[in-house]
Amino acid sequence: MKFYVSIDYSDSESKKALPSLLKFLKERRAKFSVEKKGNGSGKEELKGFDIIIAFGSSFNVLRTFRDLKTDTPVLGVSIYENEFLPEITLEDFKRLFGRINNGEYSIERRNRLEAFVDDKPLPPVLNEFVVTANKSASVISYSLYIDNKKMFKDEGDGIIISTPTGSTGYSSSSGGPIVLNDADVIELTPLSSMQQNKPMIANGNSLVTIDNLNSKSGIDIVCDGRFRYPFKGKRITIRRHEHPANFITINEIKKTPIEKMKSRELSLPFIDDAPPSAKFILKLLQYEGPLTQKDIINLSSLQIRTVRHGISYLKKKGLIEENKTLRDARFSIYRLKS
Repeated sequence: MKFYVSIDYSDSESKKALPSLLKFLKERRAKFSVEKKGNGSGKEELKGFDIIIAFGSSFNVLRTFRDLKTDTPVLGVSIYENEFLPEITLEDFKRLFGRINNGEYSIERRNRLEAFVDDKPLPPVLNEFVVTANKSASVISYSLYIDNKKMFKDEGDGIIISTPTGSTGYSSSSGGPIVLNDADVIELTPLSSMQQNKPMIANGNSLVTIDNLNSKSGIDIVCDGRFRYPFKGKRITIRRHEHPANFITINEIKKTPIEKMKSRELSLPFIDDAPPSAKFILKLLQYEGPLTQKDIINLSSLQIRTVRHGISYLKKKGLIEENKTLRDARFSIYRLKS
């Protein structure tokens, strides 16, 4: 068994924990390679590897699948408790290494989505595409089509097009249903719909088209909550990606999305008297993992001042912690306090 270790070097906590993982692999005489700093997992030749270890947070799992250009299965190994996408913690990995190394695991295939602005492709996503105004508190208008049939015309904050995996994140916090990972569907959740349009579930084979887009401030497409692209075209088309995401799962510790959500909710403190913005930001950090202020603004569509107020409240209450990003010391990343 040969392993490839994918790591987000901008995550200081993952970087600090990496030597422990590498030392363990060396002690077990495992064959492995580690992602070079500055390279994504798809920017290196990954031929000949049996397992990719996406080490760190949920964000690194998203990043790994975003860059991956092979069908190699991915095992998410987390340094945090109650992460959504990593399957196991580092301690679990060490305890179960013998079984993993012997191939005693299952592979869960989950849908991904791909999008095109006219004919120009965007990177595939594991969670969702969000079509929204590029400035907070701005309205966009659009028409939604499924398989060339018009569903509705709407105005509001935008629309989320998500996979079942992504249904527990931004979509859920915006009123969308939770969909089990193996369902072959596409979830569509309008954001603050002025026409009161409700979330919809489309067949996984459907072609989703968003047309007649308009906003005074301009429109962005946010991919998996982190990667933002300005919309410059006539329409956006979205469909299921040809290659699914292959997750390694271990039956004895596998949790359903509902179980993971309950675990994370139980780990959160009760803050009934908190401002709505603080509650929303806490939920985003719960579902999405560590985020920068810019990430929070992109995902929430809240105004900058509102986000800063919410972050300040949560820091004063000791509910979140702030660390500088290694990529740029001018920016901070926020995560739930352990």
